[in-house]
Amino acid sequence: MEKTDQNKGMKKNIVKGSIFLSPLFRRFLTPIILIIVCFSVAIYWFAVPYMKNLVYSLEEKSIQTNLNTIHRLIEANYMGIEAYKESVMSAHKRQLKNITLFMETYMKNKYEQVQQGIISEDEAQITALNELKEFRYGKNDYVWIADYNGYYLSHPDENMAMEDFSDVRDVFGNYVLTPLIQQAMEKGEGYHSYWWQRLGNDLPAEKLTYARLFPQWEWVLGTGVYLDDLEAEIILRQEKMIEELRQVLKPITVGKTGYIYIFDSWKNYIIHPDGDLENKNMCCRENPLTGNDLSDDLVFAAHQSNGKVNYQWNSDSDKDNYVFDKIAWVAHVDEFDWYVVATVYTDELNVSSILLRNRILIIAGTAVIIAIILLIILIRKLINPIRRLTQTAAVVKSGDLSAQCDVKGADEIGFLSASFNSMIIQLREIIGHLDKKVLERTGELNKANDELTASVGKLEQHNWRVTQLNIMGKKIQACNYMEDLYRVLRDTMEGFFQDSSGVLYISSEDKYYSNKLIPMMNWGKIDDSQPELSPQACRSINDSAVTILDMSNDEGLPCDHIHVQESGIVICMPLLSNKEILGMVSFTTPGIALNVTSEEYRHVLRDWKHLVTSIADRFSMALFNIRLREKLEEQSVRDGLTGLFNRRYMEETLKREFSQADRNGSTVGIVMMDVDYFKKLNDTFGHEAGDIVLIELANLLSDHIRKGDVACRYGGEEFLIIFPNTSFSKTAERAEMIREKVERLQLNYNKDVLQVTVSLGTAAYPTHGTFPDKVLKMADDALYKAKSDGRNRTVLA
Repeated sequence: MEKTDQNKGMKKNIVKGSIFLSPLFRRFLTPIILIIVCFSVAIYWFAVPYMKNLVYSLEEKSIQTNLNTIHRLIEANYMGIEAYKESVMSAHKRQLKNITLFMETYMKNKYEQVQQGIISEDEAQITALNELKEFRYGKNDYVWIADYNGYYLSHPDENMAMEDFSDVRDVFGNYVLTPLIQQAMEKGEGYHSYWWQRLGNDLPAEKLTYARLFPQWEWVLGTGVYLDDLEAEIILRQEKMIEELRQVLKPITVGKTGYIYIFDSWKNYIIHPDGDLENKNMCCRENPLTGNDLSDDLVFAAHQSNGKVNYQWNSDSDKDNYVFDKIAWVAHVDEFDWYVVATVYTDELNVSSILLRNRILIIAGTAVIIAIILLIILIRKLINPIRRLTQTAAVVKSGDLSAQCDVKGADEIGFLSASFNSMIIQLREIIGHLDKKVLERTGELNKANDELTASVGKLEQHNWRVTQLNIMGKKIQACNYMEDLYRVLRDTMEGFFQDSSGVLYISSEDKYYSNKLIPMMNWGKIDDSQPELSPQACRSINDSAVTILDMSNDEGLPCDHIHVQESGIVICMPLLSNKEILGMVSFTTPGIALNVTSEEYRHVLRDWKHLVTSIADRFSMALFNIRLREKLEEQSVRDGLTGLFNRRYMEETLKREFSQADRNGSTVGIVMMDVDYFKKLNDTFGHEAGDIVLIELANLLSDHIRKGDVACRYGGEEFLIIFPNTSFSKTAERAEMIREKVERLQLNYNKDVLQVTVSLGTAAYPTHGTFPDKVLKMADDALYKAKSDGRNRTVLA
């Protein structure tokens, strides 16, 4: 009885007293509060400055990104204007050449009438001079004729006709006529530009002229076009570009009130949010920080690495005082000599960081207060049951094993109290129960270890696949030809899918087989005799996705190109780029093990599909790039209409073959061919018929020359054939053979039958010259001899 009373007294003493006087309470609360306060202060002192700098840096990078984007936009517009200017200039040159060729044809007709005795040479020359003087085209543009000494024989301006212009220069000191005559006599034709006034106008303008030699009468035929219309168009396009830029820049704001504007090298505003400032000069505004003119500081900063200027400016609320700090980033556009400026008040860049700092302070203070309150409540709830449990433990310590703790609850302390109550009377059962728990936990750990091992294996397999895909990517980057790319694909597929067999099909670029998939490479047990396929034969191409079919399960209908008797898993991998069908890979791999679950089976197929899709994407991109590069290389040396080599390739080939002939002591044959009466054919049947004739002649040349010979379109209706390692006599025989083939050629056009003949001139290197120009001149002279002798014949130089 005394012991029980003593235990009750002890319990009463422990429970009595405030919770704040508890040593345990103070031991928990004090360090936790200190930690929270210190942590909050540390966050503020370390995170806030960092966040401020980070936000400022992000704002600055955003502004610089906008500036760079506008810079690139202006550069792109400049390139577009330059491309347009170049295309218009090329069109002018073609027009001038066509007009001069028309003059030449007209002069040749007159010359032939003289040769045939129809009219006298004086009558032919006077008629030609008078008629061509009245010829006009374009904007009052005209043609002229001069002799080799620089005298205008025919000119619409009566003050210039029959005048000596050999020493006449334009307003910039450039010769007007002499360079054209020199080029025509040296090369047969030439271009020249100078400044001259239009007919009926005293103001000079830049003029592009073209002249061509007419050796029969020792004349130079020429015409020209004024380029001021082109300059006006360029100015209009530039003004349109500026207006488009103005619409782009106006809605852009830097910070809250900042903006972007553009000025030129003369410091005139080109684009500004304030429309009243545009086309006005920005000088005479001093930067208080440097004492320099602000525009000079902006120009100087544009050529520095950071491109940044700090200055002081007014504000909307105080427009008279220039004391507010601003910062500007400047970029120089070299093409237009423009300066793009993004400017903003410095305070606006710090607004976000200040707002973020204040919010962090509010959140941190609120968190500290809430944390302290919650800690007091939680610790109090924790301490009270512990104090009662401590009192019961003290009773047990005194020897009363019948003591019971009155703490109830479903939390850890309640569980601890219940466990403590039953600890003494159920010690043996608890030990057994703990052993059982240990065994169960061990089993769970073993199971978790097995799952972890499986996950590691999957991760290793994934890493291996990624590594192999990266290796494939590096090999693909090193491929310059299709065959190299095919080998990389075969090695990759054999590496990922052991014992697989497959075929790579590539879509044909031939215009007659454009809807076919051609087998280009195979591996494994599949032989080389695979048929061509239609793209519609494969479901993967129709669906634009990888198709997997398990032949052992008989699920789904196989594609038309898959044999039903095949076993294993068939995978079709489409090769697509921007919806263009590049090809398809179809391969068979052994089936999946029979002991796998349906979930594992679906997981394997899903893995394979992702892997094959990754391979297809990489290979399709590489295939597209190589095909595009080959196509561009082909287009750079081929004539667009006939498919023959162009003049640029011809010139390179002549240099190469002549050098080879020098080393080997051999001969290179040259044949220049021109279609007879081609202009008459165009005038009679139309230019479409003329194009058909040129295409068929190109096909005939391609079919009747050797593999090492080179057929080129020289220009217009003229062709040139290069016969390497061929004697002059053999070249003449080949030329005559081609002439006979053309003479027998009949072309159906609508309801008409077109029959053409050609004139050919032959020469050889080094027999007729040691330079390409000389040999070409000899062949060209022979061609003109063939045409003047009646056409449809071959003439030797």
